[in-house]
Amino acid sequence: MNGGLVPLLLLSATIGLMLAFVPKRSAWLALVVFTIAAFSGWAVPLKLSPPLVFTALWLSAIVAAILVYVPVARWSSAVLPLCVNAGFWLGACAALSANLAVLGLGIVPALIVIPARWLTQQKFDIVIKVIASWMIAIASLSLFVSLIPTPGYKPDHME
Repeated sequence: MNGGLVPLLLLSATIGLMLAFVPKRSAWLALVVFTIAAFSGWAVPLKLSPPLVFTALWLSAIVAAILVYVPVARWSSAVLPLCVNAGFWLGACAALSANLAVLGLGIVPALIVIPARWLTQQKFDIVIKVIASWMIAIASLSLFVSLIPTPGYKPDHME
């Protein structure tokens, strides 16, 4: 789960779900900031280790998904900094593959904000909250499986 396009898609979609609850103008500004930060994270050669990049990426996804449950009035000022953070780590993760197409494809799921905003306007917030809870579960499992040494990931003492 820590490789390829899937982590980028999940983070980007989670950002889109989070932005469904903020005002429309703020959501579009945050998407632009997210995209700029992603390209910055891809372009800046920091030589970060893959475990650090994936840990930061999954933590960003978890925080964004948790904010779906918090009333907007309490966190609306945190939207832009969170989008900068998440965008940077998305770009850094895409830089590990050294392929700009991966970055471009990784940003697209943030457009889930469009149908998600419609669902919030129709008072179907629960759908977004259920999806966000699945994002938390996926990100948490991916994070902890990669951090905890298990027999499937470490050489066996019998070898």
